[in-house]
Amino acid sequence: MKLPQSWVKRLVHITPNIVIVISTISLSMNMANSVSTSRGLVSVLAFAVFIFAALLVKKIPLKYVFASIAFLGFYIALQELSFDGLISVMYLTLVLLAFLLPSPLPTFLAATYYIYYMPSFSPEVPMEMIRNMLIGVIINTILYSLLAFYFRNLKRENEINLELNVQLNDAFNKLEYRAYHDMLTQLPNRDSLKKQMEEQLFSDAPLAVLFIDLDHFKNVNDMMGHNAGDRMLLEVTDHLKRTIGQNNFIARYAGDEFVLLCPFERVEQVEQLAKQIIHSFRTPFQIDQKPIYTTPSIGISLYPADSLDADTLIQYADKAMYEVKSSEKNGYRFFSAIASEELLRQVKLENDLRCALIKQEFAIYYQPLVEMSTGRIRGVEALLRWTHSELGAISPAEFIPLAEQTGVIVDLGEWVLEEACRQVKSWQRAGRPDLTLAVNISIRQFKSDGFASKVLQIVENTDFNPELLELEVTESMMQNMHESIVILDELKRQGVKISIDDFGTGYSSLSVLRQLPVDTLKIDRSFTKELMTESSAASIVKLIIDIGHNLNLKIICEGIEKPQEIGILREYGCEIGQGYYYYRPSPSEEIGLLLHSARPV
Repeated sequence: MKLPQSWVKRLVHITPNIVIVISTISLSMNMANSVSTSRGLVSVLAFAVFIFAALLVKKIPLKYVFASIAFLGFYIALQELSFDGLISVMYLTLVLLAFLLPSPLPTFLAATYYIYYMPSFSPEVPMEMIRNMLIGVIINTILYSLLAFYFRNLKRENEINLELNVQLNDAFNKLEYRAYHDMLTQLPNRDSLKKQMEEQLFSDAPLAVLFIDLDHFKNVNDMMGHNAGDRMLLEVTDHLKRTIGQNNFIARYAGDEFVLLCPFERVEQVEQLAKQIIHSFRTPFQIDQKPIYTTPSIGISLYPADSLDADTLIQYADKAMYEVKSSEKNGYRFFSAIASEELLRQVKLENDLRCALIKQEFAIYYQPLVEMSTGRIRGVEALLRWTHSELGAISPAEFIPLAEQTGVIVDLGEWVLEEACRQVKSWQRAGRPDLTLAVNISIRQFKSDGFASKVLQIVENTDFNPELLELEVTESMMQNMHESIVILDELKRQGVKISIDDFGTGYSSLSVLRQLPVDTLKIDRSFTKELMTESSAASIVKLIIDIGHNLNLKIICEGIEKPQEIGILREYGCEIGQGYYYYRPSPSEEIGLLLHSARPV
């Protein structure tokens, strides 16, 4: 039967001590039976006591001191032994010394003493026997020393391995802690939260999920810096721990968002806890000796009433929290109170959005940009469309904000740009070399790491002429002027055109327009719609066109649906039009046929 490895290591570790104990007991008993005086008995007793003392002490110098005292008693008692008694203890002493002391020198000294001492028995013992015993002493001394050396090395290796195992376990525990904890607040992180939820849901006991978001926390980072924001989060963490008690589990979900798991018997208990948290935030936090106020917005979902799934419960609580954020803030709301078909649809779309690109549910439609003076197509705008496998066509007005909110828009935007560049490049090769491509860029995509370099890489990969590419950005992206100008300048240096989309609907547009490296202004469809009914809208459109011309910018007007609108826009000096009057957005196959016909509107 094979012993477990841990038992083998333990056995190797204690074998030297077992040998020492057995040898000491055997030696003491043999010598006690062989000596005949009280002096000899006292020497044997002293030998046994000091051998065990040498075995128990850890310090090597003390081992040698106690062993020396022990063997002094041994040599006193040795004088009273007969030759037969000497033979019975001689090999045991060699074994004992070899295993007791780390150096082999005492063993060799004892063997030398025996070689010197044994011939003194020659008058009464045949010399041939003494000679054989002396050879045995030499051989056994070497064997015992080697055996003790082997076991001592094994023991040292075991100790080293044990120390390494301790260090490895410590490192593993630290890595595991880092994997399941937020390094700033030391709270459990998102992975730990889901693990905890799965354990608690397995018990089938009612559980409330409270999604807590700090109102106006961004102001702390913007006004006082991120270090102050981190200190604020630490203060909030300690505050929440004190407020919620030990029976509830709290985790940092992301940024200034926390998730609290609260077992409950009655829903009123959950409501009371939410009120308690909100009330506790009335006292300001002291950051850099300044009182900083913040309030919590809390969304609540319940297991099993709202869902049986951990991810869905978190998502429902998050939705309920956003309902609070979008209204009065500093409050709480249960998901069940706002649940509706529309909200459930939104949650489903948000979930399915993440895999829609992989499932090839997205398609790119193209809407022509028409030169108003000639009716010829000068370019196309790429527009994303989603046909859900269950729900059918989903409006961009519905799924684009969801993609922006979840971050999926970054991958989607890159896919649209690359696919559109490939498609338009094929039309350019087929006889429309000057055809331009306009692609919308979202705020999140624009602010993503390395945005400009990714665009230029796609242009290079698709062999697309950057001077025929126009990126449409909104005015709201220009809030951080310095950062935005750096990104736009990098694109402009490579020839990429920049267009301000939905111009006139943002803020500070006229004051910053002169500083921006843009090529085109795109008048929002809301002005076009009121062009013939509202004189103020017509005045704004004319003003935008005049400003654009004064800055040497091209003007595009979208949302054109009536021929009368074309007349007014041409009178004002607008060059390019886009809208249902000309062409609706269509799949690439239809646009390809349209371009091939080359028929002006």
